[in-house]
Formats: sequence, structure tokens, C-alpha cells
Amino acid sequence: MLRTLSIRDFALIDHIDLMFGPGMTVLLGETGAGKSIIIDALSAALGERMSSDIVRNGSKKAVIEATFDVPPHVHDVLRTHDLDWDNPELVFRREIAASGTSRCFVNDTPVQVAIARSIADHLMDFHGQHDTHGLLQPARHTEVLDAAAGHEALVQEFHGTWVLLSDALQRWRETSARSTTAEADIARLTFIRNEIAAIDPSVNEDESIADELRRAESSEQVLAHAVAAREALHDGNPSAYDLVSQARQHLAALAQFDSSLSHTEEELHAALVVISEAAKVAGRYAEPEDFSPERLEELRGRLSALQRLRRKYGSLDEAIAVRDRAERELALLENFDEALAEREAAYRTAQEAAGTAAQKLSKARKSFATSFAKSVTKSLHEMGMPSAVFGVDQSTTDVAQNDAHVSVKVGSKYLQVGSRGIDALEFVFSSNAGEPLRPLSKIASGGELSRVMLAIKRAVAARGQIGALVFDEIDTGISGRVARHVGEVMKELSARHQILCITHLAQIASLANDYIVVAKTETATSTTVSATMIDKDRAVQEVAKLLSGVTVTDAALESARELMIQS
Repeated sequence: MLRTLSIRDFALIDHIDLMFGPGMTVLLGETGAGKSIIIDALSAALGERMSSDIVRNGSKKAVIEATFDVPPHVHDVLRTHDLDWDNPELVFRREIAASGTSRCFVNDTPVQVAIARSIADHLMDFHGQHDTHGLLQPARHTEVLDAAAGHEALVQEFHGTWVLLSDALQRWRETSARSTTAEADIARLTFIRNEIAAIDPSVNEDESIADELRRAESSEQVLAHAVAAREALHDGNPSAYDLVSQARQHLAALAQFDSSLSHTEEELHAALVVISEAAKVAGRYAEPEDFSPERLEELRGRLSALQRLRRKYGSLDEAIAVRDRAERELALLENFDEALAEREAAYRTAQEAAGTAAQKLSKARKSFATSFAKSVTKSLHEMGMPSAVFGVDQSTTDVAQNDAHVSVKVGSKYLQVGSRGIDALEFVFSSNAGEPLRPLSKIASGGELSRVMLAIKRAVAARGQIGALVFDEIDTGISGRVARHVGEVMKELSARHQILCITHLAQIASLANDYIVVAKTETATSTTVSATMIDKDRAVQEVAKLLSGVTVTDAALESARELMIQS
């Protein structure tokens, strides 16, 4: 549910801060007052495309922020975008600069506008006079039907098999494609493997050999420094060890007179341990190493070979990884026929599983489609379309049997399968008796389309599968008794789903729970749109204006009160 909306420097708006509650909220105001600008601002906050022209004249940027309660299922959506959020509120913020740049934030985390839109789709659904929000797109109809039917488990089951099928098909195709290059690949991989295996490097071996070679080439200096260090630390007369030992003894004697010196004496004991260990380390290099000319040549040759590998592959680690990959690929190619048969079998198994799941989902859709169509048709009758008929056209498409890579066998047929299954669903509609059912895209009347959309939303909302609903002048083309029926359907929906509505009809406005009045103020130098939440007494005045115009009569006030009492 939308909780708050803050708008700054957007179009004609200087600043607006609104709070929303459950139920139905109606935005009222004269035509041209700027009601749709508020809806546009909300859309912008949720990631809709906006031009930089939308920034208020004279301002550097527009900022819109919308706060929502977070439904449980939206947490899963957030996690898919690495936006896990434990707070019960979710904040969208959009910044649109006059320079043309735009940024989206979700909980103060920058996101792409496409991600903001995908999350917002689970929170709010828009429908305007000229905006069907996907209703006319057949690709959305399958999703709508599944949501209304509660097919979540079946959809998830099929989707799991679809992922496995896609993966198995890709691996089979990749393996099949290698059949034409298998011989050349074996030769290439064998060369790579043998080249690296002949040297047989180990991790960081080049560094350890370089160190050893430096010692060998400077053995006299190494020996001199090591002997000197050992003498100075421990074996000399006097050595550092002897001198620190003497100092420690004197401090121990002084500690009889000042107990605080005991700590210093303990530190000198620790220093003796360090000196002793350092002497042992130096001692390891104080014995002459056997660096014969043959050993020197061996080290230089080994280092040169390792450096060649490093230059060719970037590092010894990468050379080892390349060798391991080559061995794995060779193992595959050397047993190519067996591997190809295994991957084909895995693909056929995945085909069968996907076909079974798709068929089960298709049958469930077909079973539900009839009741769904009846429910939508009934709602249309209630909204003043007594001859209207709504239907669901469900079909599957045969494909050639040899087109196995893009098909699934169901029974004796090969059917196209996609991410939604094997169905091609489309909503169809007829408004008048005797007329054939036609796709929704063929509906010419905005009023008819609005009522069809509302009837579909009503059917889907029965299962709680939609978020808040925004209706921008859904009352186009209707009036009187029909308008009241439309308003009553919206009121029914608002018991379970928050509704924001722009309307010019008192029959609909009178049914609202909350009211916002939008007004436009003009001066010689600027025009500003404002929005204010009003109480019930003021709401009666505004509803009366819808009935009588600017001059509110007593009769209009009484009619407004009666309409609002009946709600």
C-alpha cells in the first residue's frame, strides 16, 4: 500500500507532500488543475520514462519519493535484485535533472529504472484513459489468467522444468556443434596439454626458483651476511644475546627497589627469544650451499621455461588451470559419442518433463478460463453492458516433428513451448449482441476498455494477486446509473486493495474513503499546482461541484450528501 508521496519541482508542482490510507482515495479538481501530474509523478518515482522537460522551470532537478508498505512476496522480488530489506516500508526515489540525467533509488540504493519498474509492478497497477498498462498485449493475458486462477504452484513447477529443458538443450547443442571440429579440437587441446605438462609447473614455483637462483649467483655475499648476522646476534663476543641478558639481570636486581621494572624485565626476556630465533634463521644461510655449475644451469633453464609459460598464459596459476581444462575437454572428446548420447538423453528426459508440466498447466488454464470469462462478463453486465461477452481464446500450435530443438512432444504431437508453456492465450470481447468476439486491441471505445479492465482486475483481485490500483479518468464515456455501478465495483475492490482514482463523476467520487483536492494557481510570473487532503465536510462541497458546476446549490449539496450516505 502507498503510504506517502513527496513531489519537488516536478512539472508545475513546487512541492507537495501527501499521505494515503487504505480504501479508495479520489483526486478532485477542475479539468486542467493538474491531477494527472500527480499520477505522472508517482509513475516517475516507480521508474517510468520521463523527459528532462518535466523539471519545473528554473529548477535544477525534480525529486519524487514514494513510500510503500512491503507485502511479504515483494521481499522475494527484492532479494532477486540483491535488495533484501527487513524494514516494513519500501522507499522509491527518482531524481530527474534539468541537464537530462536521471537516477532511481530503492531504499537509498541506486538501481536501474528497469529494476525499479519490475519491483513496482508488484506494488501498484496503473490504468489511465490512454494507458492500458499491457492489457492490450496478449503476452500479458496468460500471466493475468494464472494470477486470477491461483496457478502459482503449477507455474513454478513448469518453470522449473523449462529451466532444465533450456539448459539441457543448450548443452546438447554445444556438444553436437563440436562434432564437426572434434578432430581439430583434439589436436589443439593435446598440444596445449602436452606443452604445459612437459614443464609441469607448480604454484609460485617461478618465485621460489628466482630466489634460489639469486642466492646461488651471490653465494659469497649471502654467506658473509649470514655469518655476520649470526655472530652479531648470538655467537659473537659479546653478542646481542649476551648484552641483552646482562641488561635483563641488572633490571631484575633493580626491580627489588621498584616493582614497576618487572614489566620491562619481562619485555627483555621476550627480546631474547626473538634474538635467538633470528640467529637460527640467519644460521640456515651461514653454511655454504652446494651450487655447482650444473645446478646453476639447471635453475636458469627451469626459470626460463616457467617464464615462457607465464608470458603465454599470464601466470603459472592460469597455465595450470588451462592444462586442467584441456584435460577435461580431451576426456569429453575422447568419449565424444558417449557424451553426446548422454546429453541427448538428458535433453529428451527434460523434454518429457517439460511437456508433462506444460500439459498439466494448459489443462488447468482451460478448466479455469470458462469460469474466469463468466466472472468478467458478469461484472460487465453490472457496469451497464448487458450484451457484453468476454472470452479467453486458448490455442496451441503444432510444429514440424523434425524441429525437435524448439518443441516438446505431448502425446503424438510436437508443440511449441515457451517460458509460459504451450498456450497462446488472448482475451476476446464483444460489446453488442450478435457481434463476434474480437481481441481487446480492437475495442475502440475508451469507456468500454476501461470497464473491461476493471472487470478483469476485479476477477484477479478476488485472489489478492494485485497491489494498489491507480485509475486516471476511468469514467470516460460513462455516466448516471452506469457510473454508479462502476463506482460500486471500485468500492468493492477497495475493501481489499488500495485505490487511487481521478474522476469527474459524483457517482464515483462520493464512494471514496479519502479526498484530495488539486488546484492550479496562476500569477503573472508562474503557475503552481497544489494538492490538499480534505475532510468530509469539504468533500461534500467538492462532490456537489461535480453535480452543479462552480456554483454549488443547496440541491447539489443535498444530492452530494445522499450519494455519500449511500456509500
